[in-house]
Amino acid sequence: MASTPASVRLIVWCMPRTISTALAKCLSAIEGLEVWFEPFCYSETAANVYKQAVGRDLPKVYDGNEEAIASAAEILSNIVGSEIEADRIAFSAVKQALESTTAKYVIVKDMAFGVRDEDSRAYIPAGYRHVFLVRHPVRAYSSYRRAAFKQLTSMGVLKGDARNLETFDFGVEDFLLPSKTFYQDLHSLWAYVRESGLDPEPIVLDSDDLLERPSEVLSKFCRLVGLPYSHSLLQWDSSTAVADSWKAPGEAVAKDFVTMYETAMKSSCFMPLSKLATRDQLPADVLRLSDAGMKFYEELQKHKL
Repeated sequence: MASTPASVRLIVWCMPRTISTALAKCLSAIEGLEVWFEPFCYSETAANVYKQAVGRDLPKVYDGNEEAIASAAEILSNIVGSEIEADRIAFSAVKQALESTTAKYVIVKDMAFGVRDEDSRAYIPAGYRHVFLVRHPVRAYSSYRRAAFKQLTSMGVLKGDARNLETFDFGVEDFLLPSKTFYQDLHSLWAYVRESGLDPEPIVLDSDDLLERPSEVLSKFCRLVGLPYSHSLLQWDSSTAVADSWKAPGEAVAKDFVTMYETAMKSSCFMPLSKLATRDQLPADVLRLSDAGMKFYEELQKHKL
């Protein structure tokens, strides 16, 4: 018997600290909705840490490469403090799983840097609409800097001046994620999705707008993509239990990787928008990378919801 395709399939591409995990918690209250949590992000990160550890590229196809991918999963598990399943991080396995799901509503929350090049983008699943979640660089990078410092400190890899938050430079020290190019990667994927025909009119959603006007922005977004909306979506349980139903690279990664997800996982609403810091209040690394990402942010802003 043929399976019934989902009525709504979305990939929400983002970068860290763009309120994406809180959005996933919010939308999880929709009956019949299935959330996939950063599958390509973990595929790409596993490939990066594997190459750093053994000096070889990690194959993107699971069958026939089980041993290498299991090794990459073990390395990544040790970094994030949560078990990563090898058969969930191969690019080929992610594509197959996303194209096979039959849930009524499907939302994939993922990082744009997870599919940074043509080889990776060949595994983007068919049949999905594409949404790009963006945020002002100063807010996103200021938040990410704190999380990166906490994570790298916990790993014991920071040396010298980098061990002090005041002199820490995440643009130099961050080897886990390509933080220097978060905005370039998001913009590049947005352009690729449009030009390749995957989605000629992808949606751009500014998470600062969502925080400032949650009812207006979320209801408009839901109507546009075909998701049912009610005002009850604006409040959710602060418990992390919702993540138990998410499809993730590891059963508990959204709850265990506390340096990246803890605040969002314990949220119960969209918090009011914070005041934007002035340039003289910013650490040098945030200022430098915010300036580099601004042109990409401003181009995406021209197309926002």
